[in-house]
Amino acid sequence: MTEAFFGLDPRASLAIHAVAAIATVAAVLGLAKVLRAPGVPKDSWGIYESGAPADAAAKAPVPTAYFQIAAFFVIFDFEAAVLYTWALTAAEAGVGGLLAAAVFIVVLLVALAYLWLDGALDVGARPAGSAKKGGAR
Repeated sequence: MTEAFFGLDPRASLAIHAVAAIATVAAVLGLAKVLRAPGVPKDSWGIYESGAPADAAAKAPVPTAYFQIAAFFVIFDFEAAVLYTWALTAAEAGVGGLLAAAVFIVVLLVALAYLWLDGALDVGARPAGSAKKGGAR
């Protein structure tokens, strides 16, 4: 199947991709129009993002634990991107690449253990009398 596309002109490939993208967007918009509840005026929809109406999000405080978990996710998810690129070239990297990847994983595990032992990953409400030494955070 792929042999048919090897000799394809790059401009034709771009045109096929553009047509497929436009057709996908048109299909999604058409399906949304069909499934939309009838009789609801467009001006009453409001802005709706991430499952929360905009007016409720402005009134409710966002807990700091949300941002803490998001920051940890970004930091530790970077590991997946680095290890994926290593996995693509693992055969060429050889034993040296394997050792480098192992050192990278060990450093990240040490950082995770430090955060865990320090209590940085404890994001819920603490029971009464369980404040850490040195006062509250």
